[in-house]
Amino acid sequence: MTTWFHSLILATSAVATIAVGVAGAGVLNDMRAPAAKKADRLAVMADLGGSPEITIEQRGEGVSILTRVPSPAAN
Repeated sequence: MTTWFHSLILATSAVATIAVGVAGAGVLNDMRAPAAKKADRLAVMADLGGSPEITIEQRGEGVSILTRVPSPAAN
């Protein structure tokens, strides 16, 4: 019984070590990319129209809400 119990602990430790290694390698692989996987996908463009509005972005878990409001400088 003792051998079985210690073998189970050793196997669990080995699996956990491998899992942490794979997760760490995945993080390091993502760091070499120019942007994160969940980076903004909206094209950045200059506002040539002179719109009197500003865009407010509210970020949440997995969502990004863009709201256009009148600019206080336009009043």
